[in-house]
Amino acid sequence: MKSALIYKHGQLTHVGCCRILNPRHAAITAAIYTINISILVVLLYSWRISVNIKKFTTLEDVYYGVQIAYLAIIGTQMFMIVLSIALLFGIYRENISLIIPWVVGFITFMALEAVSMVYSNVLRDHVNKEFDALCKAEVAFFISRTLINVIAIGGVMRFCNLLRAGISWKGPEVIEL
Repeated sequence: MKSALIYKHGQLTHVGCCRILNPRHAAITAAIYTINISILVVLLYSWRISVNIKKFTTLEDVYYGVQIAYLAIIGTQMFMIVLSIALLFGIYRENISLIIPWVVGFITFMALEAVSMVYSNVLRDHVNKEFDALCKAEVAFFISRTLINVIAIGGVMRFCNLLRAGISWKGPEVIEL
């Protein structure tokens, strides 16, 4: 245990009454969550593309628009996997320049995914003349992920701000005499 004189930021890094994880664990949890949920989204939308291939005649004119929207979502999630791996390296090395791209990319790709999802749902609605159960499930899944994503961004930003303040989770350096 580090003393308060040597480690003056102890109050900021320990588990508080309202916070479950310390900032480093929260950031690692956010990175692992992002990798796992991105893989799940890629698998779900890959399945949707394969289902839509069989419905080429049903979707008619909007087939290519829906497929391109799904491919855009898959592309954003693949890039998020790469950014999440970079985030894990940034957390391990305590390097802010590897953490900030994840935050910017995460926010940007959430917006791009929302636009692509709405676009594909509107196109499918045009053909089906109603929002089917799949559209509603897709929107509910996106909204629930968005709420969890806000918590993940908060954990990573908390870790990043403490790194900027000069707090380190690395152990003390060994000095040999």
